[in-house]
Amino acid sequence: MSITFREILDQKSWNSYEEYVAEGINQYSTELSKDIEEGEKHKKKIRNFIKKNFEIKKIPSDLSEEKNLLSSGEVVGIDGTIATHRTISGTMAQIGVVAVNYLNEKIQHSCFISEAKYKQNIEDVTDYLFSHEYSNKIISNPVLRAALQVREREVGLDDKFWDKFKIYHGPLIPFEMLANPGKAEMKILDVTVEILEKIIANKKCFSIVSRSQNDAYIRIGLSLNPGEYVQLKKSVGLEIIEDRTLLKDKDRWREDDFLKVNNFINQRAMKIKVGVIKISHRPYVFHAHEEIFDLAARLIYCDSLFQKEKGFPLLVDYADNLCSTYFKASDFNKIIEYLLAKEGEFLSEMSEETLRQK
Repeated sequence: MSITFREILDQKSWNSYEEYVAEGINQYSTELSKDIEEGEKHKKKIRNFIKKNFEIKKIPSDLSEEKNLLSSGEVVGIDGTIATHRTISGTMAQIGVVAVNYLNEKIQHSCFISEAKYKQNIEDVTDYLFSHEYSNKIISNPVLRAALQVREREVGLDDKFWDKFKIYHGPLIPFEMLANPGKAEMKILDVTVEILEKIIANKKCFSIVSRSQNDAYIRIGLSLNPGEYVQLKKSVGLEIIEDRTLLKDKDRWREDDFLKVNNFINQRAMKIKVGVIKISHRPYVFHAHEEIFDLAARLIYCDSLFQKEKGFPLLVDYADNLCSTYFKASDFNKIIEYLLAKEGEFLSEMSEETLRQK
């Protein structure tokens, strides 16, 4: 389907607020009803397509083994959070990660990152100013995301939980951990690829993706019945290759980094399979090693029965709630703001947007 930008702009619009109020809601209602009706038609077609091309698997009724694994603490939920505070001096960040099981065995890991630390010893004024230009920032958002993801995976591979099954939140092999987001001298891939190889070698790590970027997968999931799942004919490695955004521009890569990532994708990431599971109303994408794929689906299903309407693993929610309790972003920001005020730098370092907040 070929659609021009002008066609997008030529959809319904209103020239006055009064017209919008009078007509807008009715217009939205009409469009939404059409979308839902069309979606129902396609749902039936998609299910027939799946039956022809995939094996629709049914979660067995006897989940005593999986319930025992959960209740005995052999399954761990892991989630992390990051809070950032941006000042003229540079970004400050707090990373918090929680791993927890149903025996309430926990690891609570936190770390602090300060961009200003790497500018304190710059003597030359020109170099110091250069380091504060936007394009020369050391701590970018992708770098912080990669740092969070490394810390999450480190916690799951801790000796305390090494032999247990681990449910992560989000892609098991995140894009940021392979995209080499920092400057070349940071050597991010030396850290990220090494820990991803350990995750895959452990074989007991899998993940649930709460907000998949691939709506086609979600459409497949919507055509499933509760308690069904499918293993797609794709691995995470194949997804990365087909995406073409990661390795398409070879010129931006150092040769050894390019080879390192390419080898990891082709030799390791191919073992991580992609599935779609539906516990209740909403389907979710999950990633698991090929050797435990079906067991991972059963564990996700069994743990999600504790909150069946939501249909999402309770252990992951539990870890997420603990993160919100222990590592609140608002608490971190208040601490930094207090310390800036104590040093007499609150008004000069805070952004205008922050000062406008009521």
